[in-house]
Amino acid sequence: MFKEQFNHLKQKNNNQGFTLIEILIATSIFAIGFLAVAAMQISASKSTRRAVEVTEATAIASDQMERLMSLPFDDGELVTGATYSDTQGKYNLQWEVVFSDVIITGTTTVDAKTINLNVSWDRVLSSGSSQRSVNIDFIKPEIGRASCRERV
Repeated sequence: MFKEQFNHLKQKNNNQGFTLIEILIATSIFAIGFLAVAAMQISASKSTRRAVEVTEATAIASDQMERLMSLPFDDGELVTGATYSDTQGKYNLQWEVVFSDVIITGTTTVDAKTINLNVSWDRVLSSGSSQRSVNIDFIKPEIGRASCRERV
């Protein structure tokens, strides 16, 4: 009877705890999961930075477009055929003015200028191409003077 109790105690002690191999396997699984989460965090951070840059560039382009639209039709910054540039922080603005006719109805045309606006910037931490840009094309009609003329 004493022998049976001793064997029962011995068996009980063998089933407690983890072996070294089980600990190594659990640690490896944890490390692989942790590295996957870290890689996903880095990717999300890069995507967020790209989105912030595009949002800032689009806001700058929109502000510049509104400023140019508020200028008189014959303003010095809207001379047809000219290319202009400006800088706002790390963003470079460039716009080109082209004269065009915009048809309003079948017989009436309005003098207008097409403005091609480009905002570009250099990405600091990037692989591959380091230049990004946002382009906006808009039309500024001549309003206020006798800007409509009859088409023959």
